[in-house]
Amino acid sequence: MSGFTEKLSSYTMTQLNELLEDEEKLNKIVQDLEETQGVQQSKDVVLAGNRSLAEQNLLLQPSLDLQKNELTKRYRCLQELFESFQLRKSTLDHKLGSGSMDTLLALLQAEGAKIEEETEKMADLFLDGGQPLESFVDDYQSKRKLAHLRRVKIDRLREMLAPEADTNGSPTPAPRRSPTQPAQPASAQPAGLSGFPYPPCPYPSVPPQTGYASAFLPEGLGPQPGFIMQ
Repeated sequence: MSGFTEKLSSYTMTQLNELLEDEEKLNKIVQDLEETQGVQQSKDVVLAGNRSLAEQNLLLQPSLDLQKNELTKRYRCLQELFESFQLRKSTLDHKLGSGSMDTLLALLQAEGAKIEEETEKMADLFLDGGQPLESFVDDYQSKRKLAHLRRVKIDRLREMLAPEADTNGSPTPAPRRSPTQPAQPASAQPAGLSGFPYPPCPYPSVPPQTGYASAFLPEGLGPQPGFIMQ
């Protein structure tokens, strides 16, 4: 604005008053200044740059719309997958809650054996020089921590299953007894005839006669030496 001040300083009071009354002439003087022209040039450059950017944005508009539509589709697909995941997770939680604890223990034991095998392979790889020390320490510590947590869970689950095994254990079946044979009367079959296929015919007992002590021997006549009873 120094040029504008210098130019006005050369005007008389009459010229200044006329300049105040003639706004068009005053604007022309201001526009002819170097400062004003520099500002106008900067403005034109900025406008040209903005116009160029706007044209580039217009050229990219179809691609932007296409990517927006693709993003919308993927977001909807993600929502559907998330809802499906929630449904399956709730179903799995329900099955695990009502499922067998023995199955869960078997799964944990399988995972524990798997992580133990992975740590052993990692240690062998490090000893063979196939892995640097820094990455081995971090990976090995994380693996061992996971293995320890799984071992704790397995032990805890075993403790939980131990009382159930004692309570629900199947009772030992009692030995089968052989059927008892009915007792037979002593007089039904003599001991000497047990080998015959037919049962012996019982004979009627002879009533004792009066005056005889036995049904077969006369009274007073006992067995004598040399006497053969017929």
